Amino acid sequence: MARKPEKAQRTYQARLADPDGSLDAALGAYADLYGQAERALFADMAAGCNPAALKSSYLIRFGLTARQFNAIAINLKGKIASIKERRTGLIDEAKARIKKAEQVITKLDQHIRNSKDTDQRRRLSAKRHQKQRRLAKQQARLAQMEADHANGTVRLCFGGRKRFHAQFNLEANGYDSHEAWREDWQRARASQFSVIGSKGETAGCQGCVIEPVGEQRFALRLRLPHAQCQDGEKYRRLELDLAYGAETIHAALEAGQAISYRFQRDAKGWRVFLTTLAKPVQQTSSPLLGAIGIDLNADHLALCETDRHGNPIASATVPLCTYGLDRHQTQAAIGEAIKAVMAFADGKDKPLAIEQLDFANKKAALEEDGPGYARMLSALAYTQIIATLKARAHDAGLEVITRNPAYTSVIGRAKFAERYGLGAHHAAALVIARRALNLSERPNRHARTARALPVRNRARHVWSFWSQVVREQRRMQRAGGRSSDRSRSPPTPRATA
Repeated sequence: MARKPEKAQRTYQARLADPDGSLDAALGAYADLYGQAERALFADMAAGCNPAALKSSYLIRFGLTARQFNAIAINLKGKIASIKERRTGLIDEAKARIKKAEQVITKLDQHIRNSKDTDQRRRLSAKRHQKQRRLAKQQARLAQMEADHANGTVRLCFGGRKRFHAQFNLEANGYDSHEAWREDWQRARASQFSVIGSKGETAGCQGCVIEPVGEQRFALRLRLPHAQCQDGEKYRRLELDLAYGAETIHAALEAGQAISYRFQRDAKGWRVFLTTLAKPVQQTSSPLLGAIGIDLNADHLALCETDRHGNPIASATVPLCTYGLDRHQTQAAIGEAIKAVMAFADGKDKPLAIEQLDFANKKAALEEDGPGYARMLSALAYTQIIATLKARAHDAGLEVITRNPAYTSVIGRAKFAERYGLGAHHAAALVIARRALNLSERPNRHARTARALPVRNRARHVWSFWSQVVREQRRMQRAGGRSSDRSRSPPTPRATA
C-alpha cells in the first residue's frame, strides 16, 4: 500500500547578474542594515529582552518594515536554538575525546618507562608533550562549554571566528594592514540577509515577490527597508535564471505556498536561494517487493538489492571519494553518486535502506588511529550524502528506511559473504536491506565461519552472539600483534558463552 507522502523542503539557487555594480551596492546596503539590526537584537536578547517587546523601537531605530524585523528575529532565534542543541553533543564528544587522550597518555607513559633506548624515550616524551598540550586545550574548551551550558550563554561571532582572529596575524592571513582586515571584516558581516515568506501573502512572500517571465526565468520585486527608500522607490527589481527547480517554483506559485529567500554574497557576486515545499509525490515503494541496502564507505557506496525473502538479486558499486575536495566539488561528487544510486533503483519500487550512523565516538577515538583513517573519517560527508539521498528518493517516490548499524559488517562477512560470493561491503549492504525487512540475523549453522547459538544463549538477543564474534576477533588480533584490519573475515566464534 502506498504511504502518505511526507512534507519536504527544497532549496534552489541562482546567481544574480550585476554588470554595472549597482546591484552589489543596493544589496550590500540592505545586508549591512540587516546585520546591524541582527547584532543589536542578539545583544538585547542576551540581556534578557523579549524580541516582541523591541519590535516597535527597532522599526524606528533601523528603518525596517515589520516583516523584515520578523525575518531577523526568526533567523536569530534559529541560530541560538541550533547552538544550544548542538552544544550538548559537543560536550559529549569533548568528554569522549578527553577520555581517549588520557588513555593514550597513560600508554605513552608506560612505553616510556619500559623503553631502554634513549632516542626512543626522547621521541615518546616529545609525543607525550604534544598530547598533553592537546589534552589541556580540550579540557579548557570543555570547561567553557559546560559553563555556558549551565548559564544559558550563547556565543555567536558575526562574520566568522576565523576571520576575526586573522587580525592578530595580518601578514600570515594576507592583509597589508589592520584597515584592510577591517574592511574585509565589515564586508563579511554585511554579506547576507533573509526574507521570510508566508502562504497567505502575494506569491508566497510579501518582502520579495516572484513573477515568472519564462520557463526558467523569473523576476523578483525586493522590498527595500524604509531607511533605503530613495525618491519614493520602495522596490528593487531583479531577474534570475533557475537551471534547476523551475518546475517546483511554478508549482509553489500555483498552490499558494510560502517561498523564502536568502541573499548571499561571495567572491563572484550575489546569489539568491529560494526555499519552498517540494512538490508532493506519492510513495510507490513497498517492502513486500524487497529492499535495496546501501553501505557507506570512505571511497564508494556498496548497493545490494534483495527480493522479499531477503535473498540478494543484484549488487553494484558507486565510486564516491570526497577526500581532498572542496565544498563545491564534494557537492558535485555526491550529486553524481546519488544519481547513480537512483538509476540503480529506478523501476524497482523498492525502499532504500541505510544505516543510522553516529561518528561522534569514532572521531573521539582518532587520538591513537593512524592519520590515514583519521583523514578518511573526517572527509566522509555522511550528513550531506544522506540528505541528498533522501531528497532524490522523495522525488522518485521511494521510502528511505534507517536502521541501527550494529554488527552489520561482521554479520555480512560471517554469514553472507562466502555463501553468496559477495564482497565484505556488499555483504554489509545485504544485511542492512534484510534488517529493513525485519528478517532474521541468526548465524548460519551450515557455514564454517559461524556456528549456531549455544543453547544457554538462545533466549538472549542474537546481537549478543555477534558481539562475541567481535570480541574473539579483537582478542586474536591482539594476540597476533596485528593492527586492526577492517576487511578481514572474522574468526570462527566459540560454541560456548
